[in-house]
Amino acid sequence: NHSQVDDDLDALGFSGSKLWNVGRWTVQRVWDEIDHIPDHTELTAYLKSHERYDDLHSQSSQRILQELAEAFHSW
Repeated sequence: NHSQVDDDLDALGFSGSKLWNVGRWTVQRVWDEIDHIPDHTELTAYLKSHERYDDLHSQSSQRILQELAEAFHSW
């Protein structure tokens, strides 16, 4: 039944990648401005009102931002 969900999965993947990119851009700006890498909680607070955050279920959006924050902090 892949053909039945293909478009929906593509749309969710697109939304997730856009949220990741917005989060990445936000982390870079904060880091450049105040030399601080925001953690997951801060990043979620910054982006909770962003239109890309609402494209996905809130748990999915939070998980994407958590993964991004973990990637930066482990780097």
